[in-house]
Amino acid sequence: MKQEMERSTEPATSTLPFEEKMDQTNTNRGFVKRHFEAVNRREIRTVLGNMRPDLYDHELEGDHTNDLEEGAQRLQGLMKQIPDLTVDVRDVIADGDKVVVQAVWSGTNAASQKKVEFHGFVQWRIVDGKFAERWATVTPIVEIPEGAKVW
Repeated sequence: MKQEMERSTEPATSTLPFEEKMDQTNTNRGFVKRHFEAVNRREIRTVLGNMRPDLYDHELEGDHTNDLEEGAQRLQGLMKQIPDLTVDVRDVIADGDKVVVQAVWSGTNAASQKKVEFHGFVQWRIVDGKFAERWATVTPIVEIPEGAKVW
């Protein structure tokens, strides 16, 4: 039986001393950047290893008992659909155990051979050096007309 992880319900403020919170913030910001670098290198084991087994993904529906497995299947399916998929991290904002990323995902659709992209924001909560919770607002995948500027 899967052990239930305590969900974050606290406001964004922290009771950690300032220096300790800054260390945690910088560590977590670097962790998230390295995570997306691993995505770009197709290091699925590293990407999955960055997540707790009891990851709670607020974007998914259901009982959340298999969020890690469902997320892995979605990522692998996306990489099959867009074999040259890359993530361009445009901005990273971190505060303590939470990190928000603005990113553009782009590549070539394997079926149509047309350039595609989607973009959005993902917020992660990090516990003990691993992703514990995920919130995301992401656009649908769209074809990009040749010469068009991306987000």
